[in-house]
Amino acid sequence: MGAIPTNDGATLVGAYFPQHRFGQVRGDALGALLDAVGKTAPELREQMADGHMVERLHGTGDQRNFFRKAAGSGWVLVGDAGHHKDSITARGITDAFRQVQLLVDCVGDGLHDPRLLGRALDSFAVRRDDLLMADYRNTLTTAALAASKHQIDLLRVIAGSAELTDRYFSAMSGACPADEFVTPELLDLLASG
Repeated sequence: MGAIPTNDGATLVGAYFPQHRFGQVRGDALGALLDAVGKTAPELREQMADGHMVERLHGTGDQRNFFRKAAGSGWVLVGDAGHHKDSITARGITDAFRQVQLLVDCVGDGLHDPRLLGRALDSFAVRRDDLLMADYRNTLTTAALAASKHQIDLLRVIAGSAELTDRYFSAMSGACPADEFVTPELLDLLASG
């Protein structure tokens, strides 16, 4: 679950549930949200009791994970049209930008030459899958909500630091490389924790 400050002093409070629980959660989404917040952040739940909802509750259910054929004769799919994964890591727009940049790099000046364009689109298709596959697998692992002891230990260490939390979410979303998050200092904190 997470709490994110938004406009006009409001705070977005969200919880994530495994997809297999969608039907159950959908039956009482507000109750499921409040229960999840109460279990993971009781102090926030108390604050919520003193507040009020400024919008209706929104949820996302069946998030299909896929890679579609990336390109064909004179066409190409980028963004969620060609590749989609669970939203838990918030990588959608970052991955879309990465795919567009890759497409531009592959096509270059060959847009008006059908032979060059065909090769460029074939290259894009292979390189797109290579570019996104590791993050795709990591996202599906994260979405399963079956964290290992190591992952739980990591989350406990970063929860005590606003800087580490920012770096963690930046790395998860693809906004910065993982090696900017996993530093020798972080490894030392994990070893001592």
